[in-house]
Amino acid sequence: MRLVCATHQNIESDIEVGKFRADLFYRINVFPIKLPALAERNVDIPQIINALKKGMKTLGENVTFPTFDESALQEFMRYPWPGNVRELRNVIERACLLFPGKKVEGKHVRDHLLRLRAPDPSEEQDALWAAAGDLKIDVLPDSKTEVEEAPLPHPSHYKDWFAYFDTIDLRRHLQEVEIVLIEAALEKRQGMVSQAADSLKLRRTTLIEKMKKLLIQKPIN
Repeated sequence: MRLVCATHQNIESDIEVGKFRADLFYRINVFPIKLPALAERNVDIPQIINALKKGMKTLGENVTFPTFDESALQEFMRYPWPGNVRELRNVIERACLLFPGKKVEGKHVRDHLLRLRAPDPSEEQDALWAAAGDLKIDVLPDSKTEVEEAPLPHPSHYKDWFAYFDTIDLRRHLQEVEIVLIEAALEKRQGMVSQAADSLKLRRTTLIEKMKKLLIQKPIN
């Protein structure tokens, strides 16, 4: 028997507030795998689209899938995907209905496939497991080249935000990014605040103030 559990919740935080049993977590937490959000792995979108196309059987036998040219794929890859893979699946289904058997270009993606309200991200994370389950992924934890070449979010990615959405909670979004980066730096440096501050190019006192303000705890080794 092999038990695989998936969630988009922060289990450690749920344990602290009593929403999840600690003993159960430690029983199932044998080999944790964290899958990044779709926007963080946009280079995988062409592969995920192919996997989605092969797995879609709910639209009927007479539905013909469209083909996406390079400009369409580029449009998919620069979209922020707040709804993750479930949103991508919905867009592909929409393309099947609007452009059956036709060639889809970037302008079609912008004007007819993406200008709709995205799903709630809190309801969509689980779809990433289902869509990416059959993909072959080479894990190279010790490869320096792999880490250096991994795609990173860039401020320019937000340039086209308002082409797809009407609003953004800027204060909340920036705070969430700050929390993630601080926690990652602390984890990388085994909880050493001084070294984490160096990684973030902050003064030690500044980092401590931010940790207090954002209620960030040092990781327990």
